[in-house]
Amino acid sequence: MGHQIQAVIGKREAVQVFADCWVRAEIVDLPQDCGLVFLTDALFDDITELFDEPDREEPSPLTLFTSAIRWALEGSAWPGPLAYIETDYAGGYGTQAGVLLERGLIIQGPVEGEGTVNCLLRAIGVWHRPGEDEFDALGLGRYRHMPE
Repeated sequence: MGHQIQAVIGKREAVQVFADCWVRAEIVDLPQDCGLVFLTDALFDDITELFDEPDREEPSPLTLFTSAIRWALEGSAWPGPLAYIETDYAGGYGTQAGVLLERGLIIQGPVEGEGTVNCLLRAIGVWHRPGEDEFDALGLGRYRHMPE
């Protein structure tokens, strides 16, 4: 089974601040008072259209983390940290990458490699029980592909 998503994750209040800025941002409720917003094609286009400047980002392991997405997340990461993650797995092989933003700044990343998503989730306050990790604690395995 594959896993391929691009999403913003944080505590519900922080994710709500981001979602309130974008008509097409739909929050998926997660355990531990967290929320997730998929960076769908439509949402990506809305953010990119508003920003409307040439991309100024350095090369990164993140495919969709353009200067427009960075700007949108920096403007929203005030009530608490936000993690932006990208996963791309098929048949047990693949990549994961992400960035952590807080108080309008990138405080970690972009980073990639095994354990990246769990590290970022831990930084936003996600905890786990013995025998599971942060990814499992939020039930992110249920969200294997981006919504259409």
